[in-house]
Amino acid sequence: MFEITFMFIMLGVAIVWWHWGLLRHDLVAMLLLFVLVFAGIVPATRAFIGFSHPAVIMLVSAMIISRSFQESGIFDFLGKALDKMGSDPVNLILVLSLIAMVSSAFLSSYITVMLLMPIALNLTGKRGIHASRVLLPIAFSAILGSTITMIGSVPNIIVSCLQPESLGIFTFAPKNLPIALVGVLFLGLVAGNMLHKNLSKDKRDEDINIEDYITEVKVLKESRLAGSTLRRIMQNADYEVTVIALVREKLQQDVIDPDEELLPDDILIIEADSANLKTFMEYTNAKLMGGRKFRKDITGARNISMREVVVLKDSVLAGKTAAGINIRSRFGVNLLAISRGQRQSIHRLAKSKIKIGDVLLIQGRTQILDEVTHAMGCLGLKPRGNREKDGLRATLSILVLTTALILMGLRVLSAPLALSAAALLLALCRTVAPYELARSVDWSLVLLLAAMIPVGEAFLRCGAADMVANSLDHLGINEPLWVRLGILMSFSMLLSNLIHNIPAAILMSMVALQMAAGDVADSRIFLMGVALSCTANFVSSQRQPVNTLVKGAGGYQNLDYFKVGLALQLLVLVFGVVVLGFRF
Repeated sequence: MFEITFMFIMLGVAIVWWHWGLLRHDLVAMLLLFVLVFAGIVPATRAFIGFSHPAVIMLVSAMIISRSFQESGIFDFLGKALDKMGSDPVNLILVLSLIAMVSSAFLSSYITVMLLMPIALNLTGKRGIHASRVLLPIAFSAILGSTITMIGSVPNIIVSCLQPESLGIFTFAPKNLPIALVGVLFLGLVAGNMLHKNLSKDKRDEDINIEDYITEVKVLKESRLAGSTLRRIMQNADYEVTVIALVREKLQQDVIDPDEELLPDDILIIEADSANLKTFMEYTNAKLMGGRKFRKDITGARNISMREVVVLKDSVLAGKTAAGINIRSRFGVNLLAISRGQRQSIHRLAKSKIKIGDVLLIQGRTQILDEVTHAMGCLGLKPRGNREKDGLRATLSILVLTTALILMGLRVLSAPLALSAAALLLALCRTVAPYELARSVDWSLVLLLAAMIPVGEAFLRCGAADMVANSLDHLGINEPLWVRLGILMSFSMLLSNLIHNIPAAILMSMVALQMAAGDVADSRIFLMGVALSCTANFVSSQRQPVNTLVKGAGGYQNLDYFKVGLALQLLVLVFGVVVLGFRF
């Protein structure tokens, strides 16, 4: 009884930490694992069994395969084809949502949304459709699509490893494909109209007019700027301005050494709001030139451009301030503005902490912006027209993945072996650059899954899973299978909304096995219900990476996720119980 009580206490503490984000999910899982090992609940010999578990092998392999498709430029060809579409918003939402659904059945839903975002923004911009009507349906459709195959989502991978004899690569499709299609129809016909339906253009285009905040200041002999350095001037806490460039003898310098001495007649191109500009001018006694747009007569000015980028989950900027990471000297670009949801910021940028999903407006040399965007771990929100498209790489990626799927479907090779062989072959063919292999893998997810696998085993072995199963069964005692399934799926959805879906899927899978009481058919239904429920997490902008990814670009608020996500989640629950719980 001590083991069960201690297990529930530790899980309760971990759930609180997971929910409030006090520590990273993977660190919480590792702490939980070590506490259970020291308490003797998880045997020391089983502590690291998760790192060699088939689920972890499949997850890492699937991430590398997805990165190969990302690098191949397949979606760039798709963008050109979609450019011929009409301007009807419903048709655009449905087509993009269907593409996201199909793609995420075989690739990472995060990479699917990441590749579709620039295409969607380009299409909506040309047609005068507000981006928020399209981006969230794409993200939700990618989540729905990931439930269709074994490799689409991590919960699907987890439950398939618990019952490998009966859950194959396409076992999920006959049940979950109809559910996903109903969800896509809801997103296209209903949800799009719930998201800023009265706005005809992107709100960020209206609010962030950066030229209204850019001006030129001349360094006079009697000014405090003359003979000083930018570092000393910027240390003044009474104002905040961003120096975009230095013009000296009609030559524009975009990357300025903060310790370089300023000379009379130098011109600083600065960005600031009116209050900070006024304070800056009074303090420095410089001369305001009056021009609000970049001077076109300056050598180098024509090669300067601005770009909107979204901060990805593996970005080096996430969690840091612009000043803390020193964006200008490290990457050679200026940070001009930050957009987060429906809030835009043109001031206090240096001290603003950058978050995943934020849209940044950066400025720098046109020829380096693509490279800098990639180096920062960001995604450009405009399609890269000059991007190199590799037909051979795309063909290889498709052929290798298709072959692996066929071998898995025919049971010639096990899923872990087929996927790892496919990932290895793609790496040898260099469809993913060698230096990109490590970046292809989200190691925090790998660590989280590997740590939770022995915890899940202990949860089942010590009797805690049986206790939860009996409690849930008691709610549906003497009721048919579909009622018990509905209770299990509802509880799984609730838990995955509170914490990460990986620990939720592992814990609830153990409960599902206990509720099935050894019946293979029932355990298959219950496990598929758990996987569907833990994947279909729509109401939170933080629990699902794809939800976070589109938040800034779509200008979404938490209420948008809640009102659309809750309706979709209830729809998935009802249809999931009907499709899975009734044997037709």
